[in-house]
Amino acid sequence: MKRYQLWIRLNTHQTVFTIVFADNAYNAKQLGEAQYGVGNVLNYTEVGE
Repeated sequence: MKRYQLWIRLNTHQTVFTIVFADNAYNAKQLGEAQYGVGNVLNYTEVGE
């Protein structure tokens, strides 16, 4: 599994970075959207160990 940093929109004025572990970037985005809502994952990048 790889580690991904997601940039999440909490509401119209707040964003936050969070870390998820997933097999690939698409699955990382899906995990973020499952927890925070569809369309609230603004960006995702793989981060090193």
